[in-house]
Amino acid sequence: MIDGPGSTASGQVPRRAYPALNVRLLGYLMGPAAFFIILVLRRYGWVAAQPVLLWLGVFLAIPATSMVADELYRRSPSTTWLHVRVAVHSAAVTAVIYLSGWGPVLTGAFVFVVLENLAHGGARTWRVTMLWSLVGIAAGQVGVAQGILPSFLSSRDAQALGLMGVFVLLFVIRMGGAMMEQKEAAEELTRVSEDRFRSLVQHASDTTLLMDAWGVITYASPATRALVGLDPDAVIGTNALDFVHRDDLERVTDHFTVRAPEASVVDPIEFRMVHADGTWRFAEAILSDLRTNPSIGGFVANLRDITERKEAEAQLAHQAVHDPLTGLANRTLIMDRAEQMLARCIRTHDPVAALFVDLDNFKEVNDTMGHDVGDAVLCAVADRLAVTVRTADTVGRLGGDEFIVLAEGMSIGAGPEMLAERIQEVLAEPFSVAGRAAPLVVTASVGIASGARDSAADLLRDADIALYRAKGAGKDQWALFEPEMQSDVIDRLGLKMDLQNALTNDEFRLLYQPLFDLDTMNVYGVEALLRWEHPTRGTVGPNEFIPMLEDSGLIVEVGRWVLSEACAQAAAWHRGGYDLTMSVNVSMRQLESAVLVDHVRDALAASGVAPASLLLEITETALMRDADSTIARLTQLKTLGVSVAIDDFGTGYSSLGYLRQFPVDVLKIDRSFIAGMGDSPESPVFIHAMVALAHALGLSTLAEGIEESSQLELLRSQGCERGQGFLVSRPVAPDAVIALIAGALEASAADAGSAA
Repeated sequence: MIDGPGSTASGQVPRRAYPALNVRLLGYLMGPAAFFIILVLRRYGWVAAQPVLLWLGVFLAIPATSMVADELYRRSPSTTWLHVRVAVHSAAVTAVIYLSGWGPVLTGAFVFVVLENLAHGGARTWRVTMLWSLVGIAAGQVGVAQGILPSFLSSRDAQALGLMGVFVLLFVIRMGGAMMEQKEAAEELTRVSEDRFRSLVQHASDTTLLMDAWGVITYASPATRALVGLDPDAVIGTNALDFVHRDDLERVTDHFTVRAPEASVVDPIEFRMVHADGTWRFAEAILSDLRTNPSIGGFVANLRDITERKEAEAQLAHQAVHDPLTGLANRTLIMDRAEQMLARCIRTHDPVAALFVDLDNFKEVNDTMGHDVGDAVLCAVADRLAVTVRTADTVGRLGGDEFIVLAEGMSIGAGPEMLAERIQEVLAEPFSVAGRAAPLVVTASVGIASGARDSAADLLRDADIALYRAKGAGKDQWALFEPEMQSDVIDRLGLKMDLQNALTNDEFRLLYQPLFDLDTMNVYGVEALLRWEHPTRGTVGPNEFIPMLEDSGLIVEVGRWVLSEACAQAAAWHRGGYDLTMSVNVSMRQLESAVLVDHVRDALAASGVAPASLLLEITETALMRDADSTIARLTQLKTLGVSVAIDDFGTGYSSLGYLRQFPVDVLKIDRSFIAGMGDSPESPVFIHAMVALAHALGLSTLAEGIEESSQLELLRSQGCERGQGFLVSRPVAPDAVIALIAGALEASAADAGSAA
């Protein structure tokens, strides 16, 4: 890019500039010189012997009248004053040459008038000059012919030479005018081109720099001010490379110097340039090598400020690999970092681990406090995780409340379990969330996968498997991946996939457990219980697949099928003369769904069963999740005419204030209290309190899990009205329910007959 001093790229010596010829000044200076020459020639008889005073008057009048005419034309450059000016000049030349006696010979002197006026007024003057030159020659020739003016020539020679002079003069004037017109046209094109170039450069957002062969700036466009924060005049004389970031300097120099010799334009390059405020701006430059161009003799650089584009690209690149909420690494970046970590592990044999962190019950925070609070908690968790690990480690968010920590080397020198416990300790500290007076307490379950793996996907998969084991063990637990965990998860995933097709394949069925009156032992109703008949696994217990239905959201559609099937069965029994109530469990997901009321209404309408025959059982925990919304939903259900029971009462946390507002009809005492009646002296007390509370609220009670006669007697003594359990029947098929009722009726009839 830069040549040594003392030479140009072409090797030529620059041309010397000469001053322009001042034709007008030359004309004024020629007046005294011509007067002196006339006097000398007169002395020797080479010009006509006119009086000296006449010559003196002529040479005094010529410059005076010329100056006046020039000034008048300068003040008002109109066509009229142009004619006056040219007429004066032509008259002066006519007077001098024809008074000398050699007028016809000296008509070429009118060329001086032509040159002066073309130089002064341009091409527009040649016609005027031609006119007055002809007038002057004509006047002189007439004067010679009439003997008024002296002449050394015969009359015939004088007229012949005058006529020839006219032709030559006309040719010279026309040629001079044409040349001036071409010159002016070329100058106009150049001026237009220069104006266009100047306008483009002056108003362009891109910066244009002209540099000499050594890189010194000789011209800078106004856009320089925006690019480097300096006025164009301030950068002229400085070296362009002084503005380039030192880390980019070698690359920029190589880019502009290492090129094909014949390449005049170098491909664009991006680099950083220092701004006057101390910041760095990104620029894209295209360099043109014009050292062989005499008018440039150096380089032309076009620079564009691309700082905003580079910042936008950097932001997009950051967003592509970072979580928009927390700013942590997203799945893409996590996978890349994990692959790099595993590659280092192979080389250095340093320990590596992936820790899957999942917040316990975070969904409840979102549902009860709103997503704004949930997002604030996620951001706070991200901040705590980021300061818990070393800067060389990676913290990322996979989505929802799932975070990942990639640690290696010293971070897990004492074992990844220690880091998991540290993370749990840090997250267990209460979070202060804006807008909430009380701090929030968050716990986390952690799944750990340590050691080398074939891929990042394998490492994260094993950490996820360990997390599943930790979640199964309860809240705030960690679990280290063991190979046998994988088979359990694969089995569970297979079960989950099969579950998605179970409803379509008609694999679900309902069993019914009788509900009976504790005093009479008569069966008055049943509870519908869902079972899954897997085509290869056989009967799958509800504890295995009900949570899967909840997690996947399939519980809403399956619950709709249960409602329809149970109501249809109840209607069939009613038509057969068995007036049984039907209890159906409603899950938390169903209660939260806006379509639950529609599903109940559709099931009642399709079956034709009386709404009073349907009892919906909802767990205490589900009711209290969002008490205000629950009250509104239960009110809608009660409007349909169905009954509502609180299931598993006593196992959750109920506010008496809300309990009083819930539009429910039945309290179901959880089986855990019934099972503990014989072993725990407190259980009867709890049962008594729950029965008393139910009666105070105007509700009936139903005890579940009755398996022994002693439990039955104690429940009777405490005032409990109804029950269900193995003491009377296990969950059975519909036909077995009728057989059970028929058998009870026959036994009752036999007892009545023997008594009679």
